[in-house]
Amino acid sequence: MRPALYISAALFAFAPAAFADEHFPYTDENCGVTTVYEAAPERAVTLSNNATELMLALGLEDHMAGTSYMANMQISPQYEEAYNSVPILSPLVATTEQLIDVEADFVYAGYPDGFSESRNPRPMLHDLGMATRLNTEGCNLGKFGFDDLFAEIRSVAGIFGVPERGESLIAEMQARIAAVEDALEGVEPVSVFIYNGGDDTPRAVLGNTMLSHVVERAGGRNILGDVDNRYGSTSWEQLVEQAPEHIVVFYSGTASGQVIENPEVNLGQARVATLEANPIIASLPAIQNDAYTLIVSVIGQPGPSSVDALEKLARTFHPEAFAE
Repeated sequence: MRPALYISAALFAFAPAAFADEHFPYTDENCGVTTVYEAAPERAVTLSNNATELMLALGLEDHMAGTSYMANMQISPQYEEAYNSVPILSPLVATTEQLIDVEADFVYAGYPDGFSESRNPRPMLHDLGMATRLNTEGCNLGKFGFDDLFAEIRSVAGIFGVPERGESLIAEMQARIAAVEDALEGVEPVSVFIYNGGDDTPRAVLGNTMLSHVVERAGGRNILGDVDNRYGSTSWEQLVEQAPEHIVVFYSGTASGQVIENPEVNLGQARVATLEANPIIASLPAIQNDAYTLIVSVIGQPGPSSVDALEKLARTFHPEAFAE
């Protein structure tokens, strides 16, 4: 397998020439890494659920050697059949050894953990002949929204030589977004706290995330949306001052690096219980009105199911706008 770092004039040289003639070489600029593809990768591995869903939404399951990091969460129903056709390498992030074992030629992470120094540093994977891509929310220094996600889709579609599939997916998502926007015309935003766990100190989803953008597009206002970061902490006292009307409870399928059984109950609902047991915030409008929405990372991280999160939150924040 040939190296794929920065310039890859010989990368995937044995793929059918027809694809190269029509689309390749394709240059991918991603988070400071430049890779030139002479043909589409054939043995891709994903390191996160949102990366997996984006690949499947583009119909690329035949180009995949494996997926990882679904833990005990569920793939979105529309991708389940395709997902079941691809080997699951690990419920956690696939290890470098597992990537080598399946002869991965492309490794795609939906957020930075997959390429951390303790897991699979990108330079090391490049030295092993594996091309890489990180969803750009993970290296983004500012706001991230649907336009950025569409650029991500176009980049992945470009790498695999299927730009028309990327445009089709984007058009479908844009139509659903427009339908939500039409329904929400004229509504007053609901103030929202996006809770990411924490007992002594509440962790929060901040302004430079897809989920914060989705909350805003769904007719909400992230009370910490002006904080120029992706994730961080706040205080219970600050929540009392800001008095959110709704709490979005964000959760994944792991805690402290361990896979959690039934994460909706043991992480999502358990976080609601933590909030309700805290006397400091008992007066919050959201607590008083039992106004919570659980958002699992499968739809909360940037990917094609971000539209599912948008529709779910819009209907929760403003049910009257969607009444029959």
